[in-house]
Amino acid sequence: MQQLIIKLSIILLILSSCKKQDNSLVFKNLSYGTDVRNKIDIYLPEQRDTSTAMVLLIHGGGWVAGDKGDWSQEIINELLNSGYAVSSMNYRYANGDFHNQMQDIANAINFMQSKADGWKINNNKFALIGASAGAHLSLLYAHAFDSTDVVKTVVSIVGPTDMTDPVFHQYATNYGIFYVFEQFFGTTFQNNPQLYADGSPIYNYGNVPTYFICGVLDDLVPPQQSIRMFDTLTVHGIPTDTTLFNNAGHDVFGPNAVNKEQIYDEVKVWLNIYLGN
Repeated sequence: MQQLIIKLSIILLILSSCKKQDNSLVFKNLSYGTDVRNKIDIYLPEQRDTSTAMVLLIHGGGWVAGDKGDWSQEIINELLNSGYAVSSMNYRYANGDFHNQMQDIANAINFMQSKADGWKINNNKFALIGASAGAHLSLLYAHAFDSTDVVKTVVSIVGPTDMTDPVFHQYATNYGIFYVFEQFFGTTFQNNPQLYADGSPIYNYGNVPTYFICGVLDDLVPPQQSIRMFDTLTVHGIPTDTTLFNNAGHDVFGPNAVNKEQIYDEVKVWLNIYLGN
């Protein structure tokens, strides 16, 4: 009996050593800069190599609120299961100079590039997905501030594109949050309209494939903002597409959104085209 037990133990040991090891990794609250808000979460798929692209999620919150944890685990898993590495970053809240947020995104990408070899992912293939204010930051960085061209595509979910738009100003006033414009730019539109234009992706576009998602019923960020930038990119031959949901407002991608599955599918198709997965 003892010999039988020993033999069974050896067999079990051999079988366990043959099991596929889970190579997926999760790192929470890694520091990519010196500010308390410079934290990032990293999710690495089990099957990955130097061709694996990184999708960076940038949260919304009107530039003055929000957190990297606002993204659902569901969207993270959708991307992981499609073979992408995923990251979700915090950034400094608006403090009078939008270049600080641009620098935070640059620093987060630089940090991930420095870890790429150890993580076994591509160090030159990133996508940005942003929601609301995070979409605006994603668009602005990808089109105007990505000097190294590592951002291969950007997905904007209900993101502002024109910070000079009087309709957008009125919508923000209706919600009682117009102050966030001044907090983001450090001055009023009347005092420095050019600065507001400098912080508007629609006036600072580059050759970055861009996908827009917006809702017809959005009474915070006018859907025309996405449509106008889509039209601008189309005229200049820059790859772009848009999905406009007639049944949704600013919460087009909220926790209870009826369009989630369609958005997941369309975003993954878009990423597969421009990240080569």
